[in-house]
Amino acid sequence: MIDEQEAIVEFNFDIPEPVPVCKCLRDDESSEQIEIQPRKLKILSTVSRTENYLMEHQIPALMRFLLTKLMNQKSETPLSYLEKLLDDCMLYRAGYGSAPVLYEDKHLEAVIKSFDPSNRGWLTIGQVRRAHDILGLTMKEFQTDQIPCHTVMDTLKKSQESELLQLLSAGTMAQEKDHEN
Repeated sequence: MIDEQEAIVEFNFDIPEPVPVCKCLRDDESSEQIEIQPRKLKILSTVSRTENYLMEHQIPALMRFLLTKLMNQKSETPLSYLEKLLDDCMLYRAGYGSAPVLYEDKHLEAVIKSFDPSNRGWLTIGQVRRAHDILGLTMKEFQTDQIPCHTVMDTLKKSQESELLQLLSAGTMAQEKDHEN
């Protein structure tokens, strides 16, 4: 049998240092001053400048476009495909060649057909808006409630070409701003 005195075990706990809490979890009225160390401030500044640069030049959107085209094509030589795609994009931006758009005519026709299965030949403004949303395109305003399917097709083509041109021109527009300043 164990003696009662032998069964008592002493634990020495050190009181831990206060754990820093995210500023978003504290009350706005907190009087606690937050001091950011110079090293951390430099890192945050670099991250912020990097994010601003990428967004200003629309690099994430361009990478999404390139990767989506690559995944759609499933090329056996992905680097060669991307090189050719970038060349095609630059030629289009310069006004030569056709737009290497994401959606081919067959894709656009399938979307339009899904909204007009009975072949009425027109879509409602709500259907056109949903078609643009599905494709991730910006919609222009229409004056009528019934838009002919060929007009919708033309609008979808022009929208994606216009948005691609804006994406491809993003870096050059930023450079022009820098030169003006």
